[in-house]
Amino acid sequence: EGKSCILLPRGAANGPERGEHWICPHGQTHPLLLLHLLAAPITNGLPLSSDLYYQEGNIRCLRCPAGTFVEKPCTKPDTIGECSSCHTGSTYSEGPTGLDHCLTCLRCRDDQEEVRPCTATQNAECRCKKGTYCPIDHPCEVCLTCTEKCPPGQELQFPCNSTSDSQCGPAESGSWIVWLWLVLPLLLLVLIVVVLCKCRKQCKDDLCCVLSFLSSCVSKITENPGREENPLIPVQLAFAREMDREEQETIFRQTWDLFVEHVPMEKWAQFMRSLRLSDNTVWEAKENNRDNAREQNIAMLRAWYQQNPGDVNDLLASLHDINLHTPARTIASILVQKGDYVEIN
Repeated sequence: EGKSCILLPRGAANGPERGEHWICPHGQTHPLLLLHLLAAPITNGLPLSSDLYYQEGNIRCLRCPAGTFVEKPCTKPDTIGECSSCHTGSTYSEGPTGLDHCLTCLRCRDDQEEVRPCTATQNAECRCKKGTYCPIDHPCEVCLTCTEKCPPGQELQFPCNSTSDSQCGPAESGSWIVWLWLVLPLLLLVLIVVVLCKCRKQCKDDLCCVLSFLSSCVSKITENPGREENPLIPVQLAFAREMDREEQETIFRQTWDLFVEHVPMEKWAQFMRSLRLSDNTVWEAKENNRDNAREQNIAMLRAWYQQNPGDVNDLLASLHDINLHTPARTIASILVQKGDYVEIN
């Protein structure tokens, strides 16, 4: 009917080394695509590039490209159906999709400004207007007014921006005076210790040991005054024993239940955004598991792992990025207690 095959971009299937790939409408398949499918690595009976497919009943179809939706599904396995374009400015789809509709574009509120317009392939991006802000870890139902002045005795450390309020702290001059009075006596004590240990050869060994100990303690204090262990530093985990790739993947998949259990439900969408999971993928996970919130979240993690193979440290780091430090620490502690992982930092 005059419709031609579609050329997939390089790397869309199994990496740039495989070159160009073609998909054709109405059940047709380009010969180059057939060669690619035959040569693709197989896992559990499906090519590793399964993120390019969706299931329509008993038939597996190729997804429509970004900026379109499935007008009519395919009728033959591993072919593409009919795709129709999203309406720029009102609907979009971020990546290859199996949805039968486009997603609705975000509309900025009156207290927000548009940073990026909605196109057929990406959602709009909004931010609070100048003089207002909304913390990243909040739902942002309304932008808050920035703090204009710091309290007496404090000065501006960081100005207000669209995602955080003004940050105030002690005035630098007063802080330096306090530390100067603390450090000077300690430096004097170090000098006395050095003189006693080096110049008084008649000094008893015990006394010199005591003085040396005091010297080392003072040195640590003066090198890092006020230094405390930061409990917010992400934990790094490693497998507790040698194992093959398949066993590592099995153990990693078992950790997903802990993330579903300990990440607050109201923070899950933000967690997925921090993992850069597309809106299309999130929507599909919800649609395919409508009556089971747990399976929805597991499906999202599975899709993330298929698209961007990572490990438990990537998930923990994303939790820290959105200030979910307590769930991240809890999950890491449980994994270490189970004996599958060890902490390496």
